Amino acid sequence: MLKPDAVQRGLVGEVLHRFERAGLKIVALKMLKPEKKLVSKHYPNSREYLETLGSKTKADYVKYGLDLEKEFGTTDSFEIGKKIKEWLVNFICSDNVIAMVLEGNHAVSIVRKLVGSTMPSDAQPGTIRGDYSIESADLANLEKRPVKNLIHASGNIEEASFEIKLWFPDLK
Repeated sequence: MLKPDAVQRGLVGEVLHRFERAGLKIVALKMLKPEKKLVSKHYPNSREYLETLGSKTKADYVKYGLDLEKEFGTTDSFEIGKKIKEWLVNFICSDNVIAMVLEGNHAVSIVRKLVGSTMPSDAQPGTIRGDYSIESADLANLEKRPVKNLIHASGNIEEASFEIKLWFPDLK
């Protein structure tokens, strides 16, 4: 999924071109401004997921010398993760996104390589995030919003299957 920041910056064609050049086939594509109900299902509510989100944020706060408890009112990873998920949902629902399904040999792993590190400031040149995003966790945290990293890429086949059914329920 191309997030609102990618759509707003006019990067849709460039990103699609990169996927096609890598040998992936676009089998479904749509632009929409998603509703919170859909996006809330997209990002898991599991304790494990939310604690992971919170732990990453805690690590970023330590790395950048920021006061976690002052900003969040807690140091609990689960509670912080819930807030980060809320930021993510609000951001994805803020404007148009491009939802897509790509097909090809090892499509999930190829897409992950093309997209680059979740944290754009860590993404290698030549990746989508490395070439088009200068976002950092400290800036996002200070502005109390998610990292704007242009694109969501499924992490594994199971996640991809779930997300395809969620975003394209009529796709066979």
